Amino acid sequence: MTDPRSRLPDSVASVLLDAVPDATRDEALAADLRQLTFRRVRVAGGLFAGVHLASTLLVGVMSLEALLQNLPSRMLILAVSLGFVAVSYLPRLERRAVELSMALTVSTAAYMLLPLLQLGLGLGSDEGGLVLLVVCAGILFPYTQRQMLVVAATVISMYLLAAGVVVDRSTLGWLLQGLFYLGSASAIAVVGARLSHRLRLSDSRARLELARERDNAERLLLNILPRPIVERLKKDQSAIAEGFDEATVLFADLVGFTPLSSKVSPTTLVALLNDIFSRFDALTEKHNLEKIKTIGDAYMVAGGIPVPHADHPISVARLALDMREVVSNVVTPTGEPLQIRIGMHTGPVAAGVIGTKKFTYDLWGDTVNIAARMESHGEPGTIQVSERSAELIRDRFHLEPRGSIEVKGKGAMRTFVLVGAHRPSLRPY
Repeated sequence: MTDPRSRLPDSVASVLLDAVPDATRDEALAADLRQLTFRRVRVAGGLFAGVHLASTLLVGVMSLEALLQNLPSRMLILAVSLGFVAVSYLPRLERRAVELSMALTVSTAAYMLLPLLQLGLGLGSDEGGLVLLVVCAGILFPYTQRQMLVVAATVISMYLLAAGVVVDRSTLGWLLQGLFYLGSASAIAVVGARLSHRLRLSDSRARLELARERDNAERLLLNILPRPIVERLKKDQSAIAEGFDEATVLFADLVGFTPLSSKVSPTTLVALLNDIFSRFDALTEKHNLEKIKTIGDAYMVAGGIPVPHADHPISVARLALDMREVVSNVVTPTGEPLQIRIGMHTGPVAAGVIGTKKFTYDLWGDTVNIAARMESHGEPGTIQVSERSAELIRDRFHLEPRGSIEVKGKGAMRTFVLVGAHRPSLRPY
């Protein structure tokens, strides 16, 4: 089967066929859950420490003797809870967030089982507190089904071990009752964890897909409009148009491309044009210029817009030389040479986005017309420059006077040919 990507220009294929692998989605979800668990370890530890401290103070108010009897164990669990809060601020432990949450739950369960060891089943039984602990752990921490099962099984095992130390025939009923409540709560928590994890996974994938589509839409928009214009359109969707006192406009046309179209297939022709224009696009970005549009085999670029910068004539001149170099190395399918004709002019322009459908960022003004005439009246393989552009780049580039050309609506205009990088001119002008 033919790869559909090969039928599309690279700039389009990179957007339309871009996909987020399932493994990437799942890893993103796992990272989100680790961060969430890590934060909730901090919250749970802080809450339990706070509640336990309040309980300790209340016991002290009611009976100082009772407080002193249980003070060591109370201080121990308080220190443990605050310790979990402290470690939750260490980023390096974030990958151990699930283990930390399990350890916090187990240590809390161990503390709750101390009265059972001291007072025995019945008086010391606190299956209600353990049930609440299991349910709260399932609600608070974003466990998977397997993780919740491990937590529940650990708590039940600890309850059985503690009860096994003090159980006798008369208290067997208390043990069975505790197991029933704990088992029921654990089953509910495990099923709940399974369902909530599926929902989180589905939601995460939906959010990632939405983000990918949003990014693709923005990338497509950035292939059409300059980034500053896109940012402005996000804030104000009304027509955007502004004037620039000075910008440099370049037109380039592939000489011999039209005759070539009758000798090769349309697919081959478009592939060749896409290859050349993709290289032009890279050069435009390299020189910090703005590609305006392509019309057939013509290519239009501007410098100094939409963000003005002083060296735009120099940047456009460098682009023109690079474009000529690219075309000189192109080999056509028929073996015939391909040349480029380039024209550039500097002057004031109006630029903006108009319309509501298939809109583009475009330029208007006399400067655009003169730049187009510089190209159309030029010779194949040459870069014809207006007098204004020549004045701005003459210190950096070698220019040769071409003389005057008749420009429609302008009369005779003095023009120059951009030869290359600066070296002493052979003829004054």
